[in-house]
Amino acid sequence: MNILLIVILLAFITGCLSSFKVTGYSGGTVIIYCHYYTEERSHEKYFCVGKYSWRCKDQIRTGLKNTWVHRGRFSLYDNTGGNYFKVIIRQLTRQDEGTYWCGVDKPTIPDSYTKVELDVKEDDCCKKSVTETAFLGGEATIR
Repeated sequence: MNILLIVILLAFITGCLSSFKVTGYSGGTVIIYCHYYTEERSHEKYFCVGKYSWRCKDQIRTGLKNTWVHRGRFSLYDNTGGNYFKVIIRQLTRQDEGTYWCGVDKPTIPDSYTKVELDVKEDDCCKKSVTETAFLGGEATIR
């Protein structure tokens, strides 16, 4: 009983609602869906990286609704009709692997968070790039 109470109290203090894992491939793209409560629609949304939610570094943040926001390899879209925001990370590298947090900024109470564990794998099939040229009406074969 005491352990359950500690877990519930810790979840309330940190604002962590849930957690999930995402796997992407080096050089590829991942799309991460972060859900929130209806009453949080008007709040700023952000996506940050770090072991702990209260010390994470923002990768992207916005107060705009139903509009794409871009920052480097990160994009964020807050879909207020669906009560979620999605984050896209492009051109993944192994250095992107780690703990991220979907955050909803709440000025007067602790922010709410969803923990995201990102795993980035090497994709052996696609390490080489091949360039072929074909002219209109011509053929190009890539093996």
